[in-house]
Amino acid sequence: MPQKLKVGLIGAGGIMRAAHLNPGWLAVPDCELVAVCDNNREAAAKMAEDFKIPNIFADHRELLKIEEIDVVDIATPNVFHAPITIEALRAGKHVLCEKPLSTTTASIRAIEEAAAAAGRLVMTGQNQRYTPSAVAIKNFLHERDLGHVYHSRIHAVRRNLMPSSPSMIDSALSGGGPCMDIGVHALDLGLWLMNFPRPVRVTGRLMVNFARDHDLPGGWGEWDRERVTTEDFVSAFIHFESGATMVLEACWLQHQQESQDFSARLFGRKGSVEWPGGEYASAVNRVLVDSRIVPATGLQKPHTEEILAFVAAIREGRPSPVPPDESRRVIEILEAVYESDRLNREVKLPLATAEEADETPGIRAGSP
Repeated sequence: MPQKLKVGLIGAGGIMRAAHLNPGWLAVPDCELVAVCDNNREAAAKMAEDFKIPNIFADHRELLKIEEIDVVDIATPNVFHAPITIEALRAGKHVLCEKPLSTTTASIRAIEEAAAAAGRLVMTGQNQRYTPSAVAIKNFLHERDLGHVYHSRIHAVRRNLMPSSPSMIDSALSGGGPCMDIGVHALDLGLWLMNFPRPVRVTGRLMVNFARDHDLPGGWGEWDRERVTTEDFVSAFIHFESGATMVLEACWLQHQQESQDFSARLFGRKGSVEWPGGEYASAVNRVLVDSRIVPATGLQKPHTEEILAFVAAIREGRPSPVPPDESRRVIEILEAVYESDRLNREVKLPLATAEEADETPGIRAGSP
């Protein structure tokens, strides 16, 4: 690996500019930004001008032809994550891809195969793992056993923070609503803290309560209510092979006092822990014990820590910090949520493929 890592950026939208790039890649030593690509060439040109990036493209295939690029960072609409990741791997690049890595398990398996064939790393941008509270809780769980974790609650719920971007509210581009946008963050965090137990059964329900015809105002501005083809609320109940259960709730819009609640609580036989607050509860010798896990210190912003971890893994020849198989476990559950809602019943995992099923599944979240 050369001393200076050469980086190509695919996607010049807000998440790339405000999180992946600045501070993000700009805070990583011995990295050079070589190229930026966006199908909106003006957006790519603006980013190139602002951050002195020499090469500008409107087609990612042209960027991938640059042999000196070692790593590509992908932050495009969700539907393009998997195909661009696979093309980048086949071009010999390591890949950091914004969540979700893909919206189907089949395409994540294809990514795994491409990564193995290319001998390159793929990391999903699950930046919530790199928050001070998550780092501290994960370290705490390495030292303190919760015992058998029999239940967990996962929340990613907002009061009136509906994305306005068409790429988020059109299922043809996003693959789903809050389930694929913010639910994927909280679910990944909960499964990570539980060491990724294997899910076996899922019941899910999708709803559109406010996004199309309600007067609930948007905290991030107005969205095209006639264009919404995703859910704005999802709930699910998940069973794991270990006997544990999980409740998942995700929404962009609902009546609640909090602006948002991103949280995970794990209940074990020896204690419980909550993220992000760090509350720990247990009992010793029939005496209740309550304490709080102090957030880790000395960390940079989560997206920057995520990128630093990825670069370290590349340089040191270590596994991906967030490998595709973990993302596959997350998407397997979310995919099952959509299928359960479509069939109006509980579904077993793994899901049957379209060829194995009695009927081909419809477009997910098209009209909940």
